Amino acid sequence: MSIQHACNVDVAVTKDFGRPDFGRPKCPRCGSILLIAEESEFNVKGRIRHAWACDDCAHEFVTSIPLWPR
Repeated sequence: MSIQHACNVDVAVTKDFGRPDFGRPKCPRCGSILLIAEESEFNVKGRIRHAWACDDCAHEFVTSIPLWPR
């Protein structure tokens, strides 16, 4: 399982379909847009961890985002 860090970005446009991805993460292996995390966990240090599994290639990875700005 690999770890990625999510960041706050403006809505991006996908090259494939010309539609916005609404800030959803993409699979680092195949590039598919993921909709729902397999698992989410809140950390008392103010971070939210999401575990993802790609429906297209079965790659698993984790994102971590800050809940409160530092």
